[in-house]
Amino acid sequence: MSLLPLYPLDAFGFPAGLLVGTLIGFAFGFVLERAGFGNAKNLAAQFYLTDTRVLKVMFSAIATACAGIGLLSGFGVLDLSLLTVPETFLGPHVAGGLLLGVGFIVSGYCPGTGVVAMASGKWDAAWSLLGVMTGSLLFGYVYAPLEGFYKSGAMGSVTIAEALGIPFPVLAAGVVAMAVGCFLGAEKLEAVFAPKLGKTAPVPNPTVRNRVFAGMGAVALLGVVTVALPARTRATASAPLAKIGSVELAQKIVASPQDLWILDLRETQPASAERIPGTLSLPEGTTAAKLAATLPATRTLVAYGRGDLATLPEGLRAFPGEILVLSGGFDAWKNAVLATPQPPAEPTPALIAQFRMKSALNGYFTGAAAAPPPKLVVKAVATSAAPKKGGGC
Repeated sequence: MSLLPLYPLDAFGFPAGLLVGTLIGFAFGFVLERAGFGNAKNLAAQFYLTDTRVLKVMFSAIATACAGIGLLSGFGVLDLSLLTVPETFLGPHVAGGLLLGVGFIVSGYCPGTGVVAMASGKWDAAWSLLGVMTGSLLFGYVYAPLEGFYKSGAMGSVTIAEALGIPFPVLAAGVVAMAVGCFLGAEKLEAVFAPKLGKTAPVPNPTVRNRVFAGMGAVALLGVVTVALPARTRATASAPLAKIGSVELAQKIVASPQDLWILDLRETQPASAERIPGTLSLPEGTTAAKLAATLPATRTLVAYGRGDLATLPEGLRAFPGEILVLSGGFDAWKNAVLATPQPPAEPTPALIAQFRMKSALNGYFTGAAAAPPPKLVVKAVATSAAPKKGGGC
């Protein structure tokens, strides 16, 4: 039974989650400051290859976390499917990474180290963070012409292990091996470039370094061993096959995308613009049915085709969790979510609320401005005629 991650498995509530996150943030900032990341000169030295402490500290953290995740998930203690993986947009992410690197070397800080340095009382860090906020504000003004590129290259919520079709512990072992090679190579580069620029190369500590290598390697190796363990049996879902409407699916994607696996069962995989956001990208040579059989049952699997699916591929039924089929398929999705909603002819409070909701979903998935809701017209209600006065005795 998976015990981790704690918060998605309801180990504690939202207030406790905020407290834990705050404490972890303070601890992370403390480690960065002690590592010298509050000094722009130390950070900029990374780009001149005279002091690669940024690579060593951050890559050791990444490799350790990756090896730990591989080991815990291999033993079934950690449920990988509950880890939030943002959707990948390949081209925009590459461009954003390059821009971040340029900003890093120009200012001497990234956003995280800028906060650490500002907390240490450095004014240059405060100006750097002001630049980050100004750039974010300006991006909002130029978003419209960049929207096409911003949403291009969508690959869905996919990890490198899923894209390569390998178990996560194997990928973690590869990351650890890469880290070891990069650390050793970085020390060689420091010895070459530091004297050329009149700097003193950092003195390595082989004893500490080798202990770190041994620790990361041991955890990664144990993770790889878990791949050979017998597969844990998972209970087959007892719930009958059901359908989900386009609007309901859109609401779920907005509210909790980490609760869904979304698979496109169309024979020809279309461009990213013709897919439902969050749809899993299939590794080369893998069908949707084969991929579904490898997915953990902790999320709901939503399958869709061009129109209504009469049957599901046999392999898809190997998924042990709940399976939903999108009613009407992608055609219904386009009509219900991507098409501009039409205001009701005879507005009522209920119809206006429904129109607002559909307009908000349309704006979320298309970027279009939401149309103003129609005004509620209150019809006059005829009253009974007033009794006649006068006459009679």
